[in-house]
Amino acid sequence: MEKTLLASDIKLFISDSAVRQIQLMQDNDYTLDGLLFRIKIGGKGCGGFTYDTGFSELDPADLVIETNYPLIKFNLKVLIDPFTAYYTQDSTLDYLLDPANNEEGFVVTNAADGQHAGKFFKDESKLPPWASK
Repeated sequence: MEKTLLASDIKLFISDSAVRQIQLMQDNDYTLDGLLFRIKIGGKGCGGFTYDTGFSELDPADLVIETNYPLIKFNLKVLIDPFTAYYTQDSTLDYLLDPANNEEGFVVTNAADGQHAGKFFKDESKLPPWASK
């Protein structure tokens, strides 16, 4: 029997700076009305996955990780598609702001990235259950 991945299975730590940046964006950019923050795998290289972040609508297949921050009166919902969720079950979302080096943006650190280097997909045990032949 195939195990269904649930939002409660995902360990996503979200740094204070990431929470504050998402709240700032959602509170001040009217084009984000009705959209939720999303993390997704953007690609795969020899060193592992790359990650994309942004805002989008909820897809019926998405897992929704919801965290309430009562001190700042903010309810954060993060969307993760099933493929991304399968490979990022223990991750951190941070927001980097380093003007001295001209670096700014969200950073996803996946605790399991070392397992996804090279051609790991040739080992069928590392594929999502729905991808097995």
